[in-house]
Amino acid sequence: MKREEIEEIQNYEKEQAGKNAALVRFRKKSPESASAFLNFWRTVNKEGELDRKTKELIALAITLVENCKPCVIKHTKLALQAGCTEGEILEAASIALAMGGAIVYEYIGYMLEALEYYREK
Repeated sequence: MKREEIEEIQNYEKEQAGKNAALVRFRKKSPESASAFLNFWRTVNKEGELDRKTKELIALAITLVENCKPCVIKHTKLALQAGCTEGEILEAASIALAMGGAIVYEYIGYMLEALEYYREK
């Protein structure tokens, strides 16, 4: 990996830590809304008919189509943590590309940088 790619992922992780701290403040200032969302989030992310791996591959594909760089990085990491293989991740990215078109192709680059970074960690 290029140094710039590594630094970009590391900067994302630092930025995410700051966002997490801000979200703690949001939960204190808006507990009802935050609690409702987080309860919903936990419910849909529990294993059910779909296992954790499958849910993470779906989330990753959606973030690629939605063009959310921080989300692509995060869900690439979560997919690896869920036990997804590189092949499974690339296949999910291919489905996203088929559904989302050319812009997804660019975001797959962010996904590959994250994939390489987190595999090496």
